[in-house]
Amino acid sequence: MMTPPDSFRRRLAWALSAQPSTTTASAPLPTRTRLAAALAARPVARTGASNGRNHALDRHTEHGDKLAERVKWVLAHLLGTEPDQLRVDSDGDIGIRAGSAIIFVRAQEDPPLVDVFSPLLTGVQPTETLYRRLSDLTNGMIIGRIYCTGDTIWASIPVFGQDFQPTHLLLAIQAMIELADDLDDHLRQEFGGSRFFGAEASGISPVPDPTGYLRDLADSGESRAGRILADLLADRGRTEELRIRAENGNGHAAARLAALLREQGHTDDAEHFWRLAADQGEPAARTELASLLVGKGRVEEAIDLLREEMEDDWRAVGLLLALLTEAGRVDEAVQLLQDRTDRRRPDR
Repeated sequence: MMTPPDSFRRRLAWALSAQPSTTTASAPLPTRTRLAAALAARPVARTGASNGRNHALDRHTEHGDKLAERVKWVLAHLLGTEPDQLRVDSDGDIGIRAGSAIIFVRAQEDPPLVDVFSPLLTGVQPTETLYRRLSDLTNGMIIGRIYCTGDTIWASIPVFGQDFQPTHLLLAIQAMIELADDLDDHLRQEFGGSRFFGAEASGISPVPDPTGYLRDLADSGESRAGRILADLLADRGRTEELRIRAENGNGHAAARLAALLREQGHTDDAEHFWRLAADQGEPAARTELASLLVGKGRVEEAIDLLREEMEDDWRAVGLLLALLTEAGRVDEAVQLLQDRTDRRRPDR
């Protein structure tokens, strides 16, 4: 895995790019959402004036406090509670339920950064069209990004922690609430999937111990919670818990663990967990496993595996065509394309 660079600016850039950006013209982001996100991330000097509504908040978020404590004061102010009443998980996340969405707020000290992020949809089939759509949406944001990991679409808005401005975090949370409300329905109509809470009443409320909350839901059989939990565990390098969940039948945990193990050079273990993920029906697991097999020189095995996957994964088709062509089996590649064209042609 990558090692964070040393200088502050480089550490900040590294933190902002930690998640891969894979994020339309048909439903662009609302202007108010883009503006709120931009203001939330803009580092500005503190002014002498402070309106009455935020005066107490400003007093409790002075530079002498740790960033995580200042963030807790902001969230307590937003939720109408006290900071010590907020439940923070072992990784420092604070969860908020906002209508159909769950939103996480995470503060890190080095470099000082607050990430406001939300899983917009789970159970989405990754396709080239989806990645293009998300990329277009990200390009339409002044700050932040929308991306896909596994079969979950995430939105993220960063807030700079240096010269921390409480109002900026409030704006980022407001922008994320509006983003989830405005965008998840549009994306769901286009690509399917599920919102975290489904059709629920509006309003915001704290989620007690976010990761523990997800664990409880996942252990009770809620697949969406299990997938989001696996993404968070993978993001934090929690390989042991991922391993346990993978071996207990969580295909998404197996896929995320396999990807981590491959990055670390443990290809045999990665192969084992890609196979577990494929057996559980995890999207694209067979394609990832085939790529690993090709890297090990087991091309024929990879080709056989891809033939099982190609019906519902465009990446499998592309890789299979490439492997057949490189092996000099051009006629098979041409026949493969012809067969797929014939199957997709509407009956006349």
